[in-house]
Amino acid sequence: MRCRAYQIPSEVYREIETQILQQLRDGDLDQLRHLLSEHDLEVELLSGEWRILFAALEDYFQEVDHGRRIARMAVSPDELAEFVDFLRDEQRQEQWRPISFGLAELTDALPVDCDLVGVVFTEESDDWLWAEPVSELVAIRPEVFELIEPHMRTLMSVGDFAALARLAEDHAEGCVELSAHQWRLMMKHSAERVPELLPIYQQRISAPDDYTGILEGLGQVADPRFQPSLDAWLRVHSNTAQYALYFRDAGLERRELEGSGLIRLSDISIDDQVTQRLPVIPGGSKPAHVIGPPRLEPATIGEEAGEEAGDELGGDDHQPDGQPTDTDDEEEEEEEE
Repeated sequence: MRCRAYQIPSEVYREIETQILQQLRDGDLDQLRHLLSEHDLEVELLSGEWRILFAALEDYFQEVDHGRRIARMAVSPDELAEFVDFLRDEQRQEQWRPISFGLAELTDALPVDCDLVGVVFTEESDDWLWAEPVSELVAIRPEVFELIEPHMRTLMSVGDFAALARLAEDHAEGCVELSAHQWRLMMKHSAERVPELLPIYQQRISAPDDYTGILEGLGQVADPRFQPSLDAWLRVHSNTAQYALYFRDAGLERRELEGSGLIRLSDISIDDQVTQRLPVIPGGSKPAHVIGPPRLEPATIGEEAGEEAGDELGGDDHQPDGQPTDTDDEEEEEEEE
């Protein structure tokens, strides 16, 4: 789940401040955005950015609810100067640099040492939840993992695996997508060849210190015949850094979609094919007997066809196309006279 920051002119903010604070607590997101429609600037913050910012500013007016996926905060014009000084602190900027994208844009946009604007943060809409989840191996650089690890473990403890995947992917160095069949094969081959990997899969999150051992184990199950993407990543990208890994199991996220009305191809697929097998009927099936028209002898067919053709074309009086008949000659002579 990402967040959006809205910069509101101070005169507008002060006029509707009471409504803003009320809507932050228990208001509908659409109504809140309608209230903030007269904003000067809108900046998107990635999943890790707003979490770190909110955690460092707990004294500000906030509403964070992991169960309802709500993340909101307000900075009044009177608090703006202190808020901007906090963002512009050089030591903090260097510490947050590995994950700063929208934060850097917001910091540069806000005015310094004044009360010209207020800032309101709201969570994004839940449209991102409707994407079909996939199983993945997500690689996160160690300096990034140090910043987002507490928030990853919090989401895992509350069972919000969709938001956990969003957080990991927003700040990942790379991802290896695995189909449902490939994920099952990786579990099977790991159990047969490297059973030490199974507890790591179940923990979902591995620290950079464990990366070397995990890498050796993955090398034994990354058969290019079955896992071409994983094999390619291990050969080309795996030695770039001492990564933390997140093992994303799509099955954990699908449980949240039960009863949503969505029809997922994976639910009706067999070995990643969408073709459904038909039930086998005992004794097999027999072709139906087709009754066709009666068969006639060749001679009879020719005679009947000739008679019918003669009737349709006018019998013996018929002449080939372009040849005049006797009647036509008599009519021409009468016209000349």
